Amino acid sequence: MRLAAYGHVDMTSVWTFAGALVLPPALAVLLCVVVLGYAWIRHERHSGMRAYRQVFGAAVVIASCLTSRLVLNLFTTGIDESAQAFRAIFAVVVAMLVYATVNFVVLFLAIYLAVRPVKLGDLLENRQDVTLEFATLCLGGLTALALAYQPLWSVLVVPPLFVLQRSVLTKQLEIAATTDAKTGLLNAAAWQHMAQRELARAHREHESAALLIIDMDNFKLVNDTHGHIAGDAVLRAVADSLVHELRQYDAIGRFGGEEFVAVLCGVDELTAVGISERVRQQIQLLQVAAPVQGQPPMTGLSASIGISCYPEHGAELEDLLHAADSALYAAKRAGRNRVVVCPL
Repeated sequence: MRLAAYGHVDMTSVWTFAGALVLPPALAVLLCVVVLGYAWIRHERHSGMRAYRQVFGAAVVIASCLTSRLVLNLFTTGIDESAQAFRAIFAVVVAMLVYATVNFVVLFLAIYLAVRPVKLGDLLENRQDVTLEFATLCLGGLTALALAYQPLWSVLVVPPLFVLQRSVLTKQLEIAATTDAKTGLLNAAAWQHMAQRELARAHREHESAALLIIDMDNFKLVNDTHGHIAGDAVLRAVADSLVHELRQYDAIGRFGGEEFVAVLCGVDELTAVGISERVRQQIQLLQVAAPVQGQPPMTGLSASIGISCYPEHGAELEDLLHAADSALYAAKRAGRNRVVVCPL
């Protein structure tokens, strides 16, 4: 399964997997070529995807189809009216697992060889993609069983497929509308909405909270020395560092330029300072690969961090932002690369 640009959702596994189960191998391969070729002509080429990548993807799908069909034949001679229903269903489930495994293993090896090191968990991090792939394979298996036993029933697969695709597209649009394109963090508007919700929850549950503004020091020098592409790489690296150091449920966003913000619920001033120091130190340790091959990685990065606390520095988000911004400028005036808490 592949999610392409412009909101297109590739759910071709429904048809390629069903074809692998009910068609002769040669026709199954032809179906893969036709379906994936049409998908590339219709959607992928407009997103800038190179043809060789589509060819490789098609080869992986074909290998998955042929392997799953081989496994299917080990359990039954095929899916037809003569096969026992339970045995056919079991064979389809096993073939589905094999299809997904071959697809995943080959893609993992290709990515590992191209951009090593890559962690196995990174490919499984997006649970929505994994769940969607499983759902499309289930629909493909149901389509194959319907074609084998009652061909007219296969029409019933189309409505849930349509609804599934629309729901995924809607989710993609929501993510695109709330995500900063360069860093993958919340954009300013989405972060403010999330931060207000977190502060409201802190108020209801009588908890403390801390607001952090993290601003990169001398970031203009990075752009002037290495170029804006390198600057974007630094922003992504800093964003990844924030995601790694902060909790999964903390509201983290890019506020604009080289400035990041975060709201930490259930955190008092002392804890906020400790977390901020850890973030600052991790940014100092970053080694960001240069965009031009052969150049040394970019090092020596630093950030200044301003902290305000709820409810000591205000009950409203605007008040906390103003207080943290004042602390940030105090950190800049004091020599940068430090953490400062807004005084009461």
